[in-house]
Amino acid sequence: MSQSKSVVEAVALLRDENLIWSSDMEDIKLELAMLLEVSANNEMTKFIAEGLAKRIMNSGGSYDLGLETR
Repeated sequence: MSQSKSVVEAVALLRDENLIWSSDMEDIKLELAMLLEVSANNEMTKFIAEGLAKRIMNSGGSYDLGLETR
């Protein structure tokens, strides 16, 4: 089962070590990325993963994975 573009991009964003995160998000970003990947590959939870991924990608506007680096 393939992951949607939103999930792939959100996981990449969460795993990007060059981005600056708030301390609370920094504490959970890798686990959240893993949760998105697992949930996106499960028939019962893929819709939740998709919605969460879209919210991550749109939480502060549009992201370019090459911007907002340290």
